Amino acid sequence: ARFAGAVRRGTILKNSNLSWHAIAFLFWGGMDAFYICLYVFRSTERGAIPFWTDFKDALSNMQVWGGGLELIVWLGLILQLSLIATCGLFLMRCRLAVYLAMVQIPFRIFFIVPSISIILLLPMLASSISNSVWIGLMLTSEAGKGWCLLWPWRKRG
Repeated sequence: ARFAGAVRRGTILKNSNLSWHAIAFLFWGGMDAFYICLYVFRSTERGAIPFWTDFKDALSNMQVWGGGLELIVWLGLILQLSLIATCGLFLMRCRLAVYLAMVQIPFRIFFIVPSISIILLLPMLASSISNSVWIGLMLTSEAGKGWCLLWPWRKRG
């Protein structure tokens, strides 16, 4: 209760070197770090080499299916690698992270990689989540991130 009151009054930010802007960068960097750690953990848990095995398997599947869908696999890999980049950039509080994160948003929606990565843990808690709930959570996650990152620059005019 004491901490919550300090946050409401803004004394936490006044007494530290962290601004809301810095907290947002740390939060989104942390969410990307959480996603990367979760991805690596789940890959190694099933005996795969993170990123490489999934890329190789997806590329071979696309070649079997045909139709030039290999582009989708490459875009997925680029998204995964760019998440590593935005994680580092956000944690270093680099403004370039905002631009890269904004470019990622449509790809995150397409590949179902929510910016609020803890959403990926929901199947462990509730196994029968409907598709409409997933879509709502994804869109809310991405809209929230977009608003959070653009709001400080919009206010500056």
